[in-house]
Amino acid sequence: MVNLPFSGHTTPTLGLAKVLVDLGHHVCYINASDWKEKIEKTGAVFLPYDNYPETLSPSQKEIKSWFAAYQTVQRVGADFDCLIYEMLFLPGKALADQLNIPAFRLFSTFTLNEKVLRDFGRTGGWYMTAIFRYPRLCRLLSKVIQKKFGLRYGDISKEMVHNAPSLNFTYTIRDFQIYPDEFPAAHYKYVGPAMEDRAEQDFDFSQMTTPIIYISLGTLLNTSAAFFRKCIDAFRDESVSVIISLGKTVKKEQLGEIPANIFIYPFVPQLKILKRASLFITHGGMNSVNEALYYGTPMLVIPVGNDQPRVAQQIEDLHLGRYLKKKPLTPDILKDNAKRVLQDMSYKEHIIPFQKKFQAARGNAAIAEMILDALSQKGIPLT
Repeated sequence: MVNLPFSGHTTPTLGLAKVLVDLGHHVCYINASDWKEKIEKTGAVFLPYDNYPETLSPSQKEIKSWFAAYQTVQRVGADFDCLIYEMLFLPGKALADQLNIPAFRLFSTFTLNEKVLRDFGRTGGWYMTAIFRYPRLCRLLSKVIQKKFGLRYGDISKEMVHNAPSLNFTYTIRDFQIYPDEFPAAHYKYVGPAMEDRAEQDFDFSQMTTPIIYISLGTLLNTSAAFFRKCIDAFRDESVSVIISLGKTVKKEQLGEIPANIFIYPFVPQLKILKRASLFITHGGMNSVNEALYYGTPMLVIPVGNDQPRVAQQIEDLHLGRYLKKKPLTPDILKDNAKRVLQDMSYKEHIIPFQKKFQAARGNAAIAEMILDALSQKGIPLT
């Protein structure tokens, strides 16, 4: 297994490593050293990237991790029966072909093709996906990447779509996928979220009354104390309990006086809280959205960039919550939209069929089963 060192892309795949190990298979997981402890907890062998400095800024990580991961797989990959990679590691299929081993791809966001990538480029702001807004720039970058990583196509989109493995797995259900008919069922499998038992700490709800509003944002929004102050002002003295997960950047002391109905923590056990929450205010990261749908929790989504605006639009289109823009956001807008979702039972009614399908999906257990079946059909011994 190989991945890039970003939480949204690595976290859902850890359960797959554990399932495969528990079934008696040897799994070697290549990633940055930040992930060593979590990977080793799955029972997999952790292999750090070759030639990868320990201290890198986030932007340096994005650049350096690709080539470091590529070099490491190139060095050791021929010793393995298959390569499992997450979609952000674009060279995965080309590299597996060079090594003459089968490849399997995981999607931690929507399944991607040219149409989905164009949507991301159009809506995703000035982040990584913006490249798909500018075809000439995209072609130029694609040529550089093609030469460096031995890709089949000199176009990122074409490489992703036309040099794809036979089996691709997406951590959501087909009903939530955008343009689902674009992806043939024989090759694109929708397995639901990675909900393997996570060792979450206990959480004290005893001081809280219902309804509970849970607020947790991604790394692009949780650096803003001003945003969290808006949340506090929105629900100050309202008849709700509010749980805010700040993350590691903003400190509680920056937020001023905290009303008695608002409970603030650096980190919380998200699954335990989503199970009890009546509303989730989120940035729209796919993992968090999948978890909310699993527990049937309607959402207010305040996206920042990349796939998040398109995820937010899908939530609104399917009447599973509401899409709020970050720029004109005020405490009153937050409060009014929260009340609308909490009081309009149609949101809960629409989410229940999704919840049932998410809970019936088998996540990483299904992926493991299909990968092992495919390897068996190729004559690769599984014992």
